[in-house]
Amino acid sequence: MIVGTKMFVAPLMKRSIKAAMLTLSLAAHAVQAAEIHAFHNINQLPFKQIFGLPTLDNSPLTGAGNWRLNLIGNISNTYNIHIGQREELTNDLETFRGSLIASYGLRDSWQLAVEVPYVSHDGGFLDDFIYEWHDFFGMPQNGRTKDNSDQLNVSYLSGVSFELPGPESGVGDIRFNVAHGRPWKNRTLIFSAELKLPTGDLDKLTGSGGSDFSVGLTLNDPHSLEAYRITLFGGLAGVYLGDMDGELAAVQKNFVLAGRAGIGWQATKLIQLKLQLDAQSAIYDSDLEEMGDTAFQLVMGGSLTFTDDVYLDIAVAEDINTSTAADVAFQLALVATF
Repeated sequence: MIVGTKMFVAPLMKRSIKAAMLTLSLAAHAVQAAEIHAFHNINQLPFKQIFGLPTLDNSPLTGAGNWRLNLIGNISNTYNIHIGQREELTNDLETFRGSLIASYGLRDSWQLAVEVPYVSHDGGFLDDFIYEWHDFFGMPQNGRTKDNSDQLNVSYLSGVSFELPGPESGVGDIRFNVAHGRPWKNRTLIFSAELKLPTGDLDKLTGSGGSDFSVGLTLNDPHSLEAYRITLFGGLAGVYLGDMDGELAAVQKNFVLAGRAGIGWQATKLIQLKLQLDAQSAIYDSDLEEMGDTAFQLVMGGSLTFTDDVYLDIAVAEDINTSTAADVAFQLALVATF
């Protein structure tokens, strides 16, 4: 009897395992790789976010006659005090940057976009949360204490000086972007040019007071690892920074490089997981790393893809080259094409 049961159960188990493997295989193939879009991340350190650093977007261009709207909210928090031999810098603030980006397909493979940002600097509300987070995980506080929570103090002093007198907000520098896409071996090359106009106000740190221009090339590669539903992307841009208003122009550089490399995985039909590294060369001639070193940010998060035309980005950006970017930044972005 036992032998007969074993003879019956063994084939049944084999068939069940085969059925389960077949089901998993069919499920995997049912999740088709959707378009993976890089996070629209910028360096929100107060003396850097005023410039027209390019976004190096890898998104497929909007079809001819179609519109795409991006509504983006970024909140960043920074606490840093650095006294050097010849310079002093204080960054203790929270910055909110909200942007509306409207993109229009001029014709096949050509796209025009405009970004209108709103920038606000104040003491914020995240200091206590970040302090407790660092304390719980035994991470260094870098000068944060319970007593200096939610304060605003932004200043730079050397041969020139700048100080933000109090909470400030206003429309930032408006940007115009034109992009052209070309197929290349089952991949896409996106050439872009971007102009930033001085519609913001340096005294409020909502703009630089100068016009900036960048030219970039981005590679979008959904082909190399498509069997794993993985997209690779990356880009590089050269940026001309027009002279900013005021005394800080004396320590500002006029040419910088910006780069991005990233990877995205279509985990399920609804969920994408993404990781990207953003970098910019030094913007200022300074001995302080906050001002004069190359910046690196690691951006982690994902997208909820509700339909082919609507998705929501959720991301966290971390400063991984100490003090060269905002300590931490949180992003929500809703994108719709019609």
